[in-house]
Amino acid sequence: MGLDNLPDIITVKQLADFLQISELTILRAIKAGNLDAFKAGRDWRIEREAVLKWVKKK
Repeated sequence: MGLDNLPDIITVKQLADFLQISELTILRAIKAGNLDAFKAGRDWRIEREAVLKWVKKK
């Protein structure tokens, strides 16, 4: 499954599972400002375009 098949909005857990990295790595990227995300209640949500941009930077 390629990055283009991601849902429009994804949770930190879903992204971590998809990329096979830890949730902590994603949260650190969000807090450092490297990965754009928004809060929905207590949880972070990430748009597919932000994921594509972040992965291409890496």
